[in-house]
Amino acid sequence: MAKMQAILSQFTEEQMSRYESFRRSGFQKANMRRILASIIGSQKVSMPMTIVISGIAKMFVGELIETGRMIMAERKEMGPIRPCHIREAFRRLKLEGKIPKQSVPRLFR
Repeated sequence: MAKMQAILSQFTEEQMSRYESFRRSGFQKANMRRILASIIGSQKVSMPMTIVISGIAKMFVGELIETGRMIMAERKEMGPIRPCHIREAFRRLKLEGKIPKQSVPRLFR
């Protein structure tokens, strides 16, 4: 807890605002349950599984946004994050191996 307080005390106002938004955000459980059911092909999706997958998805989106922010800083751009930053962040995360390769080939491209 002391380590977390030390980290939070070093945040800038903008970082603290983003962190608070991250803490308050989340995916709707009903939507995540429906997506999970379509992926695994079963209507039986437990609530703990839904919570875990929601947490993983939230962490992935956070990583994607932070990488996008770093890209903006590299390019010396200000303002809201744009789709080009998200696409570049996804590409970089894929190169780093943080995004798993698709195991089943797509039918339509």
